[in-house]
Amino acid sequence: MPVTPHATRRAFVPPDPPRTPKSASTRRRLVDVAARLFVERGYSAVSTRDIAAAAKLTKGALYGHFRSKGQLLVEVIRAKVAERDHAVDFEAAAADPAAGIALMFDEPGREIRVLEVDAAAAARHDPDVAAGLAALYLDRHARIRDAASETRDPDTAAWLIAALNAGIAMKESTGVPLPDADRLRVAIDDALHGLL
Repeated sequence: MPVTPHATRRAFVPPDPPRTPKSASTRRRLVDVAARLFVERGYSAVSTRDIAAAAKLTKGALYGHFRSKGQLLVEVIRAKVAERDHAVDFEAAAADPAAGIALMFDEPGREIRVLEVDAAAAARHDPDVAAGLAALYLDRHARIRDAASETRDPDTAAWLIAALNAGIAMKESTGVPLPDADRLRVAIDDALHGLL
């Protein structure tokens, strides 16, 4: 199946919100279990049956919350990103350029990067994942662009920062060790300096 051009991709449709506290609790459990399994074993190696069994639910219960495994993957990433965005130190780090660079490769963001690599591969053939990632990346691009609003070209700066982050995730996912954190921070800062 060929890669779908951006103009013809469908819009991301998140799952309907849970209707009861019990439903919200069940959904949270499914997201947490799926996140753990996807990070440990990889998205393609985990089935909906695996997720349902680990959550002590039926596959029917899983599909009552998520229309597909791809939609669940997107929700896992969205939950991890929201959790990260609300961490005590995240907002301060995002406001400081040097600390913001470290967010691209720091340990707390590792699980998100691993999940995004799997999602990027899945997006080639799964329209739910492609639409979900596109929505997530559009939001992230806007936030980075706003943070880089003082640069000569905020849109290009946001694109470059996202591309660097994706490249770091790819290296990390293949087991290539990252350079020393301080050296990496300096190298990224030097690379971005001309643009910023």
